Amino acid sequence: MDSTYKTNLYRMPLFEIVGVTSTYLTYSIGFAFMMSEKEDNFTWALQMLLKLLGPNSDMPKVVVTDRDTGTMNVVANVLPNSSAILCYFHVAKNVRSIIITDCKVKQNVVVVDGQKKIVDEEKHSKLVDPIFDAWKKLVESPTQELYAGNLLEFQDACKDYPKFLHYVETTILKPFKDKLVRAWTNLVLHLGCRTTNRVEGAHGVVKEYLSTSKGDLGTCWEKIDEMLANQFGEIQSSFGKSVKVLENRYKDVTLYSELGGHMSRQAMNFISVEEERARKTLCIEKKTCGCVQRMSYGLPCACFIAMKIRHNKPIRLDEIHPHCHKLYMGEEESNEDLFFVAEEWRGIQERLERVLFQMKLEIK
Repeated sequence: MDSTYKTNLYRMPLFEIVGVTSTYLTYSIGFAFMMSEKEDNFTWALQMLLKLLGPNSDMPKVVVTDRDTGTMNVVANVLPNSSAILCYFHVAKNVRSIIITDCKVKQNVVVVDGQKKIVDEEKHSKLVDPIFDAWKKLVESPTQELYAGNLLEFQDACKDYPKFLHYVETTILKPFKDKLVRAWTNLVLHLGCRTTNRVEGAHGVVKEYLSTSKGDLGTCWEKIDEMLANQFGEIQSSFGKSVKVLENRYKDVTLYSELGGHMSRQAMNFISVEEERARKTLCIEKKTCGCVQRMSYGLPCACFIAMKIRHNKPIRLDEIHPHCHKLYMGEEESNEDLFFVAEEWRGIQERLERVLFQMKLEIK
């Protein structure tokens, strides 16, 4: 490795991929120094990631990126079965900056004694804030029906600025609303990750460890290895707390009797919030519930919890997405690959074929 490469290594774009644990901590998946931020480079980085994961690994279910066309194209090509979500924070920042530049304040000009005089000058903030508030309400629409109504409100707020409205509708909403608006993103298991804030925070930590813009690959490897060791220790600690420490509010409560020590405390807290909502209306229906927590977090939602409370039944571990009760990193300690029930299942089916209908109901 020559001295020129040593000098410029840290100045190359660092592509970083992160994930989220069941305890909602960020963990690093991979790093790649690239010559430039072009589609070919991003493609190579993701293809290397897939090789590391192996053919039998679970592919990323959801990928969150900013609205960079190159990155979005690569994700669509390399990870076609993953749901793509756009960072609503970055999109909102872009929209607000365009509002400020494209939507000008109105000035009423009158002529007094042969001189032009501005009267009733509208403050820029009074113009920008209502439009941006309408945008935020639009993006946060929880259902497609509400989205349609909020879209009309947004269009009305922008009626004096057709150029801005045309830009937003043609470059953001029409092509990407299903990757941005909550009514659509809530339908995928994103675990609350709707922004790239996690990866930006992780990137800031990496820069702190590297600490300088000069260095070689060996030094870089050592620094990142040190960072990963500390990250691993923090995550393991969070797993240990979830296994060993159960908050008093969950003890001796039928609803949580099968969950303590088997799932993350953070996930149980999410369930607790939905429990409060469920207890207000024990007959809450799916349409009223929305079931967002079930679809976006893999956790019981209010209508499901209300049903459990009515029947005084506990939430079972198999009624929660496996990610929420994964309290280890690396290979699982138990050898689950050797566990099969195929023979037992065949026996049940054979028995069902022989018995009377009433007995079939009993077996079911």
